[in-house]
Amino acid sequence: MISVANLVGLGREVAIGITGMALLAAVVSLLVSGAYRWETTRSSPPGTAVLVGLSTVAGYLSYAIFSSGTLLMNVPLDHQASAGYLLATFLVGGTVAAAGSRLGDRIACQVTGLSRIDASGEAAAAVRSARLGVDLELPDTIDDAEGYRSVDTDVRRALSKTIVRLPHGLSTAERRERLERHIERDYEVSYADVTMDEDGAVDRVLVGRNSSGLGSMLPPKTVGIAIRGDPAPNASLGDPIEIWSTDGTEEGGQLVATGTLRTTNGSVATVIVDAEHASELSADERYRLVTHPDEPTDGYEFASTLRTADETIITLTVDSDGPLAGEFVGWLPGRVLVLDRNDELFPLPEDNETLQSGDELWLLVTPTDLTAFDSAVTDEISGELM
Repeated sequence: MISVANLVGLGREVAIGITGMALLAAVVSLLVSGAYRWETTRSSPPGTAVLVGLSTVAGYLSYAIFSSGTLLMNVPLDHQASAGYLLATFLVGGTVAAAGSRLGDRIACQVTGLSRIDASGEAAAAVRSARLGVDLELPDTIDDAEGYRSVDTDVRRALSKTIVRLPHGLSTAERRERLERHIERDYEVSYADVTMDEDGAVDRVLVGRNSSGLGSMLPPKTVGIAIRGDPAPNASLGDPIEIWSTDGTEEGGQLVATGTLRTTNGSVATVIVDAEHASELSADERYRLVTHPDEPTDGYEFASTLRTADETIITLTVDSDGPLAGEFVGWLPGRVLVLDRNDELFPLPEDNETLQSGDELWLLVTPTDLTAFDSAVTDEISGELM
């Protein structure tokens, strides 16, 4: 028979074990639920946090079994006491983990300033009638943002007339920021620009995707092409190169084209050449690359950084009868990088430089500023026509 002392010790170990496992499940469930709300502003899927908490408990118990061979002192694993201990542990752990999940969600809502509006039907209607939430409907047409790649039609169709529920009491700027973050996160678009009326209703939505690949970094009238060759040992990104054939009749081969080295991978080199010379390069032929002496430049590093920035580069032509003729460069949004006037380039022109008919401009500007600028130009044209 089991002595009274052993029975008391066994009861103490059971109580401590169940309490410890329940606290472990509660803490893990609280952290999972709070982190999910923090990252997504939504409540975690039902039961997910509890399942993670109980999985942590199961992992710890499995470790204890493999390391010591028992769950309780001097009690075999196939004994009824061990089975009862496991059952009680998961029952209490699941109950406490559910409470921890709700507590973690509430804490995250308090920290982030979110109102928990997840219900629908009469409950949600009651909450909205108490002015705790507001529904915003996106417009029928979702336009593409200037300077970004077009978003898939399916994404724009999914966004069209979508209703987004936000807490009441947010300012117009806060609503716009919430909507833009929601669109970028949930619909996986790179850029979203929301224009709202004075009363807080959504007026226009612009979306776009960042340019990818080498094409967005190529100068005009050039192409990127991969060839087999023997790059010079000192060749590096952005070096000007000569591409020589290796089977010509002249000694050393023949000069095929000149260009810029983009990258190398073993015997394969990606080069940027004029579009008119691309057809002269063959993927089956092997070439010899000769570098030119050149000063170090940060141009490619700048181009790579620009691809990940919010700004974009656009070209703008001044028409003789347009609203830009006679205006100052400083009136344009963003920063004018280059002014092309009669095939003469003026880098970073002064703000007091007057625009003339036929000028071509290269602007570094954010899509938001560009959208506001387009509206201003449109209004000016409309005023002249009236």
